[in-house]
Amino acid sequence: MELTKERLEEMAAVDIRTVDISTLTDLRNIEIDTSLPVEKKLDAFARQTNNVYVNRIGDYVVKVRFQKDGASIDDKMAEYLQRLSEIHI
Repeated sequence: MELTKERLEEMAAVDIRTVDISTLTDLRNIEIDTSLPVEKKLDAFARQTNNVYVNRIGDYVVKVRFQKDGASIDDKMAEYLQRLSEIHI
């Protein structure tokens, strides 16, 4: 599947409230060699899914988005864990 700008925009525009879950790839079925460089891991992911933005985990629809600037996923995870620790103190 060639990921043109138009195709990526089409994938990103999928509404998770109305998407047919049976058309989505279950993320639990995707296998990626973590020893590969990032570009190859992204390529492996794209080849194994119907939509790089919208997938499922079992009966749950999952939508991700990517940003060029801002906090990294590590920063967001640290923030999330900090919030969890504050709730339980």
